[in-house]
Amino acid sequence: MTHAAEDQSRELEELRALVEEVRLDYEALNAVANYVPSLLCLVDSDGTVRESASNVAFERALGYDASEVGGVLFWERYVPPEDAVDVQEAFEAALAGEPMSERDGRWLTKEGDIVDVLWSCTTLPLVKSGQVMLLCATDITERKRQEDEVRSSRARIVAAADDARRRLERNLHDGAQQRLMSVLLQLRFARSQSAGQDVGAVVDGAIDELAEAVKELRELARGIHPEVLTRRGLDPALCAMAERMPLPVEVTVPSDRFPEAVEAAAYYVVSESLANVVKYAQATRASVRAERVGGALVVEIVDDGVGGADIDAGTGLRGLGDRVAALDGALLVDSPAGEGTRVRAEIPVTAAAG
Repeated sequence: MTHAAEDQSRELEELRALVEEVRLDYEALNAVANYVPSLLCLVDSDGTVRESASNVAFERALGYDASEVGGVLFWERYVPPEDAVDVQEAFEAALAGEPMSERDGRWLTKEGDIVDVLWSCTTLPLVKSGQVMLLCATDITERKRQEDEVRSSRARIVAAADDARRRLERNLHDGAQQRLMSVLLQLRFARSQSAGQDVGAVVDGAIDELAEAVKELRELARGIHPEVLTRRGLDPALCAMAERMPLPVEVTVPSDRFPEAVEAAAYYVVSESLANVVKYAQATRASVRAERVGGALVVEIVDDGVGGADIDAGTGLRGLGDRVAALDGALLVDSPAGEGTRVRAEIPVTAAAG
């Protein structure tokens, strides 16, 4: 073999090695692009999505096969029509060199569903085939759903608080306030009478009215927050509640004291759950169990009734869910038809204490 042939053979081997290195680098980059959770696709300078230039996360999130993604203007297929102009303007601004921070957006799936995203557009170094833009997005649909649920939950809490305040005002106005006003008028009348007249009956009536007013105020206060819960804690309060139930209720609760907000939430979860048992469950018995598990107080109410309870069907259980969620907890309802109901509340103790 001549020196020229040897040089040519060596150069060919070097070229093959270089091609293999490029191939391996391409496969590595392709693997990285496909394994990252971000939605990625390459777009030409006119906004057309390149063929075979999207990653697996993009295709799965939007419901397309790899062969279906390219060849269309991004904003004509992948965003709602009402958002298309904004997306196109953001794309053109990035193409012109303006810095683009991540922004909220809505992308469309193949079926027409909305995927909430946080997205950006970046100009890549110029390549032989022309200017290319990288669109990168994070799917925040679940985060948006949770944020919407938090907003709805807070709105329901505010509405429930307003309703409770109006009910309390009405009860005070129609009950204790009227009785106290009656006492005031009777005492004024008694004072206006001459010394020779018998005012004993008036005073007796005032005393009776005062006694009824005090009784009503105590009942109102008990509805706001049970005295036994404040003074003695969850165990005595739940045992007292169980004794008032028209069916046997077994109570297993630790004697420990918990933060006031935790005890109140647990108390009302049990109260509402047992009220539902009595009203709807047709149960013969129920049980209440509470225990500290890690950093949370876990409360379970179980009955042997007809089941079929739905946390979304009424305001009672949904209100409990809001109360527990306000403490970063969770309320779960398991109620298969004919198999009884289990209500489980997990209430973080450390968060409430802080």
